[in-house]
Amino acid sequence: MNFLQHPNEILSRIISFLDAPSPFDADILQKPKSGLIPFESEAGIELTSIPTSLHRPHALKNLTLTCRLLRTLTLPVLFKHSVLHPLLLSDFLSFLKRHNLNQYVVSVVAHVPGHYNHIHPAWWARLLNEVPAIRFSIVAAPEILTELAGICSWTSDAWAFDMAFQILRLDQTLEAARTPIDYDDLPNFLVARPWQNMVVNEGSSLLAYTTYEFFLRRTPSLLTALHSNNSAAGDALFSNLLSFDFISIFPFYNHVDEVLKSVRKMRRLRRLFVKLCPEPHSTVFRDEIELAGGAIDIHDPWNECETSWSLIAHSVVFLTTEGQLSELQMDDVKVEGIRQRLEQNVSSLLQERWRYEDPRSGIWRRIKDPGATTTGIA
Repeated sequence: MNFLQHPNEILSRIISFLDAPSPFDADILQKPKSGLIPFESEAGIELTSIPTSLHRPHALKNLTLTCRLLRTLTLPVLFKHSVLHPLLLSDFLSFLKRHNLNQYVVSVVAHVPGHYNHIHPAWWARLLNEVPAIRFSIVAAPEILTELAGICSWTSDAWAFDMAFQILRLDQTLEAARTPIDYDDLPNFLVARPWQNMVVNEGSSLLAYTTYEFFLRRTPSLLTALHSNNSAAGDALFSNLLSFDFISIFPFYNHVDEVLKSVRKMRRLRRLFVKLCPEPHSTVFRDEIELAGGAIDIHDPWNECETSWSLIAHSVVFLTTEGQLSELQMDDVKVEGIRQRLEQNVSSLLQERWRYEDPRSGIWRRIKDPGATTTGIA
């Protein structure tokens, strides 16, 4: 029997084995980088190919080139996790509509390299209205993210950090994804949908450690800008979140303290994930020290980190009494050289209301009954 003579259901099942999680999500803990680089051509704005590290398996792409039947069956899997540029949004939406793919898109990553607030209706509103994806990510410079949120940010110290990209990822329910947005009464992007999960990756602060009195520098940050601007949309977003991930490579402790002011507004939060150190096998520390000509006191970033752990634990204690937080995950336990100190620091502050799940897990869970037996770090 010829392969193509099998029923479409069987062929689709075979193709599904080539499916894979979003490569963007797999790299979410890394220093942010852009997977799309726009360039001018006779045809207008086009995009270079996405680097291999951001590619989904080539097998799906190759399968779409074999025949019409396999192309039709493969496209829904291939576009399950999509990447786009705002200036190519119309082409992207037309393609999805032409091939009836809208309902198959689960996540969308938008690379936003510039200011596009002149586009009407807003590109993000069109995207959310026409593609019912439950996950929406934006890769952009800090000032672009604050512009999308309709607030001002500090830019005087941005040069010291050289943060080309940061990541904002928001999740919604499938029901919420089908709620229409009124173009004539456009809401703030942050409350355009009842987002439930939020991930912020601010990138690396290492370069700023090379500047004089680095601790006085203001980190470019959507989170701190939302708090300082008393953003009503930001407060509404925070009050609805159930899960929040904060990723930043060696932020200053005073910046972490500012971020935690936003976290304390997340009274419905169930899960908090924090990562302040690079991945154990990451070369970002070495790369940025070389870029800075070696002018970094390597003790400074680690000291800032250790102070930040205590601040985080104090905020968890606050959300224990004032909120609904039930899980804390400190991803930095993966760095063996600091693991024990981190575990002891956090456990000593959380005390009897929280239990450390397992050594090396980095996960603390809230104990419903304060009188229950606790497990600490020796």
